[in-house]
Amino acid sequence: MIAAASEGSTKESSLYSIFSTLFTYPTEYYKEMVQECVTALLNHPEYPSEAVDAVRTFQEKIKDMTLSDLEGEYSYTFEMSSDYTLDLGHHLFDGFKRATTLLNIKTMYRRYDFPFESIAKSELPDHLSLILRFLDMLDDDDPVRADFRQDFVIRALEKIDKNFEVKGKSNIFSHLERALFIVIDKDVKEA
Repeated sequence: MIAAASEGSTKESSLYSIFSTLFTYPTEYYKEMVQECVTALLNHPEYPSEAVDAVRTFQEKIKDMTLSDLEGEYSYTFEMSSDYTLDLGHHLFDGFKRATTLLNIKTMYRRYDFPFESIAKSELPDHLSLILRFLDMLDDDDPVRADFRQDFVIRALEKIDKNFEVKGKSNIFSHLERALFIVIDKDVKEA
């Protein structure tokens, strides 16, 4: 499990950090982070209103859920189904190509002094939450940020988005994933 973005961080939480926390195993502060995401999106009117609408729908669907039920739904969605796994490389590559991609991502983390080993716990380098935290620490004008989002992140999110559209429309996390997809898609198109 990845540490929450707000734990031990002196940097003001950005939108990517907030989404990073929402794509980790839920904690007792999960619903507060959903509200923080709504607020952050409202403070970023450059993103389509559909993004905040999707997070609000997610928020409404989880408002009466216990933490235990939310944990179960998270595990069922992201850990028990390869269609929605948050290990993004799974959606793009098989076998040797995926292993090479994981190694390349880990090398990139080291080059930028991203503390992968201390925050990843048992997650692979291509886990969405880790990638969002990594992207958040990069400068907006860093070419790696733009290239990695365009060549890897958005391509994987498109596959997950399509899987939710075809097989998982009723899944509560489809709304959260859709909001992130809208945000990243806009960022990619503007880069």
